[in-house]
Amino acid sequence: MIGEEELAMVHALQVQPRATWAELAAVLGCTATTASRRWEQLQESGTAWVNAVPGPQAAAFVAFVALRCAPGRRQEVAAALVGDPAAVTVEITAGSHDLLVEVITPGPGDFTRYLLDRVERLPGVVGSDVTVATTVVTEASRWRLDALDPGQSQALAHETAVPRSAAAGAAAAAARPPARHLTELDRRLLSELSRDGRMPWQQLAEHTGTSAATARRRCERLLAAGEATLRCDVAAPLIDRQVTVSLWTRVPATDLGGVARALATVPSVRFIATTAGTHNLLVTLWLRSVDEVHRLEVDLAARCPTLAVLERTIVLHSAKRMGRVLDADGRSSGTVPMGPWATSAPVRQEREGVS
Repeated sequence: MIGEEELAMVHALQVQPRATWAELAAVLGCTATTASRRWEQLQESGTAWVNAVPGPQAAAFVAFVALRCAPGRRQEVAAALVGDPAAVTVEITAGSHDLLVEVITPGPGDFTRYLLDRVERLPGVVGSDVTVATTVVTEASRWRLDALDPGQSQALAHETAVPRSAAAGAAAAAARPPARHLTELDRRLLSELSRDGRMPWQQLAEHTGTSAATARRRCERLLAAGEATLRCDVAAPLIDRQVTVSLWTRVPATDLGGVARALATVPSVRFIATTAGTHNLLVTLWLRSVDEVHRLEVDLAARCPTLAVLERTIVLHSAKRMGRVLDADGRSSGTVPMGPWATSAPVRQEREGVS
């Protein structure tokens, strides 16, 4: 478990992932040097990290692939997928399948090739089911710890309430700079930010072969356009969130938007996507214990009477989460740049002794 000061640091960076040390210090009640040291310890231990993930305007095709594996082969299959940029999240699960893999590719054709030529040909895979996401309603960059008071969050500025109203969402989308075709430099910049979202501009420039001014200008534009989003994440078991559960649900089409927005206000909800299939709404939550699952379903039924839970998937181990390779304790041990920004890349180790 991590202490209250560290939890406050993580929450602050969830609100403002690239806040300066001085800004963080003013909110956290410490010196800038102390704030820097606390974050360095969290990052170097793999306990918490800031990284870039595809944003709401990214040209990305998102699908969830549920794999059935031959007996005794699920860990082997998971290990084979961890290094793939397209397989951004890889989870060993309990339920009707053995693995759940979130795949992000530039488009449906790329996904089809990846599924048929790579995933389904892996030794040990005996079956797959595919669910295509139609809209990501909310994701983990909007999820918050409960470690700062509202005044501290507001001091770090500009945190948008979740969920936004439809009018507010449309206004924000209209205010964004128009998306553009990503250049090779854009992909390099986003790949580096997926490794370290707080990387100083000068260091980012050195890693990508450009100037600090260009690196900053391009990254700020990509973030403002919604091509990418920065998020601060944390090792779930170390904040007493031992259980990740996904609920595959069905909601009448006329209620889908309202139910999705209502569920996005539930504190334990990390991710919601509308999907094309028998179930049309996927909800992922971080819980403290397995016995919370049924209590939560009772609460969800009270909030959203038309919602029906068709299936539950409990994660036994997250081998990778949005490009981060995780160890048995949920700590980050390496990174893989994510599709659609990279087509191939080795795992970058982050802590000594990790392989």
